[in-house]
Amino acid sequence: MRWTLAERRNRLEIQDEVLRGEGESGLSSQANKTRRLQLAALLDNVLHEIVIVLLFIFLRKYYFLSFYDTVVDKIVAMKSIAAYRSGLKIDTNVSKILAEEGLLRDLHDRKPVRIKSKGFIDYIFTCSLEVAQSFNLPMQIHTGFGDKDLDLRQCNPLHLRTVLEEKRFSRSRIVLLHAAYPYSKEASYLASVYPQVYLDFGLAVPMLSVQGMISSVSELLHLAPIKKVMYSSDGFAFPELYYLGSKRSREVLFHVLSNACEDGDLTIDEALEAIEDIFRQNALRLYNLSAIVGSTDYKNYIIQKSTLKIDTLLEDIMFVRIIWADSSGQQRCRVIPVKRFYEVVANTGVGLTFASMGMTSFADGPADGTNLTGTGEIRLMPDCSTKHRIPWSKKEEMVLADMQIKPGEAWEYCPRSALRRLTKILKDEFDLVMNAGFENEFYLLKNIMREGNEHFLPFDLTSYCSTSAFDAVSPILQEVNAALQVLDITVEQIHAEAGKGQFEIALGHSCCTSAADNLIYTRETIKSIARKHGLLATFVPKYFLDDIGSGSHVHLSLWKNGRNVFMGSEDSNTPYGMSEIGEKFMAGVFYHLPSILAFTAPLPNSYDRIQPNTWSGAYQCWGKENREAPLRTACPPGISQEVVSNFEIKSFDGCANPHLGLASIIAAGIDGLKRNLSLPKPIEINPSSHDSELKRLPKGLHESIQALAGDNVLKDLLGQKLITAVIAVRKAEIDYYGKNKEAYKQLIHKY
Repeated sequence: MRWTLAERRNRLEIQDEVLRGEGESGLSSQANKTRRLQLAALLDNVLHEIVIVLLFIFLRKYYFLSFYDTVVDKIVAMKSIAAYRSGLKIDTNVSKILAEEGLLRDLHDRKPVRIKSKGFIDYIFTCSLEVAQSFNLPMQIHTGFGDKDLDLRQCNPLHLRTVLEEKRFSRSRIVLLHAAYPYSKEASYLASVYPQVYLDFGLAVPMLSVQGMISSVSELLHLAPIKKVMYSSDGFAFPELYYLGSKRSREVLFHVLSNACEDGDLTIDEALEAIEDIFRQNALRLYNLSAIVGSTDYKNYIIQKSTLKIDTLLEDIMFVRIIWADSSGQQRCRVIPVKRFYEVVANTGVGLTFASMGMTSFADGPADGTNLTGTGEIRLMPDCSTKHRIPWSKKEEMVLADMQIKPGEAWEYCPRSALRRLTKILKDEFDLVMNAGFENEFYLLKNIMREGNEHFLPFDLTSYCSTSAFDAVSPILQEVNAALQVLDITVEQIHAEAGKGQFEIALGHSCCTSAADNLIYTRETIKSIARKHGLLATFVPKYFLDDIGSGSHVHLSLWKNGRNVFMGSEDSNTPYGMSEIGEKFMAGVFYHLPSILAFTAPLPNSYDRIQPNTWSGAYQCWGKENREAPLRTACPPGISQEVVSNFEIKSFDGCANPHLGLASIIAAGIDGLKRNLSLPKPIEINPSSHDSELKRLPKGLHESIQALAGDNVLKDLLGQKLITAVIAVRKAEIDYYGKNKEAYKQLIHKY
């Protein structure tokens, strides 16, 4: 019921008359009591209306902002307990009318009043978040366990995705409190994916058991960047909680980080830096507290401590290699003295010219048409989660890098960022993860001098799976295997391949981003250890034109909630032994394969390998266990041959940038899922027997880039700028190697 001011005035005047009359007429006490109750009810209604009016005047944006403008210098953050009232499924478009109606219901519901209307709380939340963002203030949000009357199902932080993906909140900073327990993994995932999300494990420590505290903090750090995790005491009710929380948090973090150091996830110095960040620096940065609690003495202490720490480290490590792969697939590095790396570069990166992603395999300068020149600079930002001590060079570390236009903002040409972005689309839209496992074929060459000229010859002349070949190179392969174990890269098989001096190392499968990183490190390992033994290892697709070529075949599968969902079942009605999802994804790859080759077979020399009758996949077809097909489904060990676990792409070689190659495959698979594509019938015999019926895959790089230039799906998903640069680099490769027929022989020094 809504009253005008005149109606309110009339009702109050009537009540005033009743009160005056009561004293004059000597009414009974019962009548007096009844009238007093009527008056109280009337005044209560009036009060409710006044509360509503005041609240919504306050929430009018101009008043809200002007109010905050007067006190913002005294505020460091805002906080919401929406999770404990109506939950975190926030409606970011809730109307003011719905909010008002919800508040009115709460005010009339019961005494004492408890605000629980979802419409009103969502309205307050979004208004507050807008204000917090306007004044660059973080918003703390209670998640997980807390008040005794909450609905824990509604406190899962994953419900916040609507807020996090709302464009108008893209600049917000949201702190998830209480380690989001028991949703610590979910909170860690959000912090790793969304730049707005930070984590705080206060209250979870010390309220849980010791193992519960260790587990929740460990789960937070599984994915979340350490720079986004912090601890607050969140003490309440009695002061001892402050002390207990402080004590327990240090014990728990020590336990978690010690295990991380033992497992090789962190160095001791990284763990020390993590402690400093989690207990102090992250909060100072996030809440802008440096001016309030910072002190010159403390800063000097930190500087002195860092100097001592680096000096100690210098005794053991001298250099850190920052590694990246460019659009031509070459692996390059910048080397930083360890002291400078840990003091500066780990946080700010190093500068790198725009031209770096426009370079070809034959010249260290940008190709024409890439739109990349020597003007402009990006930041090469180390991803310290990939940092390892180099097994074959004990006084060095290596780390993979992202290309960022500025710290925290991905560059459109960055291969690792492109793969992460496509992986996120696959996860967000289809709840799928693509796993990948690579087979590395390579030649071992020995250098001899003839008449003053350098010649490279095969290490040996043995055949496929030769025991004598393995005997001859066993010391090298043992060292390679040991180094890969140190780098936490799984080796599944090693054997001599069919080419003279050719070998293969097959890696285990992992999520595609990790698989691409591991492939770069594997190539580094093989080439470096071979060099130590006086040999040259090369992944060039076709160095000996009269011998077998080298590929980097990749096996792919789709996973959901830890289960392989590419695999069909013996009881399912799906054909070919794969699931419906698997067929749609693989069909997308099948139809886009000519375009994908521009990424997975990036050199003119790549097409010297992709020929009929060489197990490299020369025709656009697929088959079950057909090694002449470019796409081959494979059966897992011990499973019925009617079921397949993954599919293999054979037209992927060792000169390809693995991040760009996998990104193009995911883009094609996404198209297959969106359009519900299906596969043609499999080819069960040698495709060359169907030469007149089957379409050849591109016979040369020029055909691949023509296909890519007309592929709008890959352009949209990978980005027009990146595609333009890749095509320009490929055209330059075609032109150069077309004019210099013997130049491909120099590729062994690049790949």
